[in-house]
Amino acid sequence: MERDPVVELRAQWARLRSRARDGPPDRPDRTGLAPGSIYEAVTRQMVQGLVEDVQEIKGRLNGLLFMVAGAIVLDLAIRLGAGQG
Repeated sequence: MERDPVVELRAQWARLRSRARDGPPDRPDRTGLAPGSIYEAVTRQMVQGLVEDVQEIKGRLNGLLFMVAGAIVLDLAIRLGAGQG
């Protein structure tokens, strides 16, 4: 008794889909953070570099704003002190 090729093809397709959905047997955890390809690894390195650059700029901007605020407070203190003396 021969099987219908269409039925066999559909069965194979269903097995492939379930295998793709369930993930490969050697990697049960599909939420891993390991890069899946060279492109993903390079992209991740580039994004990490951008994150470091943005953090550095953010730190410098915070320092600049703190310096400006300090200069304003110092200017006000000098003006108030000069007005009383």
